[in-house]
Amino acid sequence: MPVTTYANHKGGVGKTDEVEGHAAALAMQGRRVLVVDLDPQGNLSRRMGYQEHELESRPTIAEAIRDHSPKALRASFLPCQWEPTWADNITLVPSRIELEERISEAGVPLSWQRLHKCLAPLAAEFDDVLIDTPPTIGHLLHLALVASDHVVGVTTPTYDAVRGIYRLKSFIENPDQRQGLGLRCQMIGIVINMKRSQVINHEQRTESLIAKFGDLVWTPHLPLRASIEDASERAEPPQNAGIEVRQIFDSRVGNYLKAVAA
Repeated sequence: MPVTTYANHKGGVGKTDEVEGHAAALAMQGRRVLVVDLDPQGNLSRRMGYQEHELESRPTIAEAIRDHSPKALRASFLPCQWEPTWADNITLVPSRIELEERISEAGVPLSWQRLHKCLAPLAAEFDDVLIDTPPTIGHLLHLALVASDHVVGVTTPTYDAVRGIYRLKSFIENPDQRQGLGLRCQMIGIVINMKRSQVINHEQRTESLIAKFGDLVWTPHLPLRASIEDASERAEPPQNAGIEVRQIFDSRVGNYLKAVAA
């Protein structure tokens, strides 16, 4: 059961779109996917069919991490509400604002292992676990990284977003962090979203990423499309934005499957 975190030390780069798209593409192949919304904003939870008020009186990832038990995590499971039958292969661990309360537990000994303790015993139940994260390199990301085997960096071809990828990769590879947190994860890919054709800055940032990281940068890149935002607004998978978008996510998931099998 590969566990993969999607991250950047920068917001607005399409991390949630990426998790949605990967989950949908994997589910279409018949794989059983557990999607964990580890962002207190709960955007992924809404996009998979659950408004904030619907989650107020039920368990979420906040309670699962507090109790750090597989039983508590399983109690939070919800079915994805997308209409196609393949969506039955997707299980959501939702989030709400109370997840912010877990950040204050960062100083508790071994608190960064709590998500891993929730997930590890469920290995036989899912083929893939995908974790959406907030744009920080703080306690919530630490929880995700400790629980993960792999990391996919998500970026846009802009200066600040690319810097965020550099900081993320540096953090993951830092020997002190790896030893202190017990990290075993490795970055397996970098995806570029919202790329505009014939925009010099976008071309330059894309070229610099490829020059720096080589084959770690997956292609094709996802173009800037209003239809992708429209799908998000309607709480639909990004694949509903059209055949081009669906083909891009199929290609990215092909890269993912090769990387996790290596």
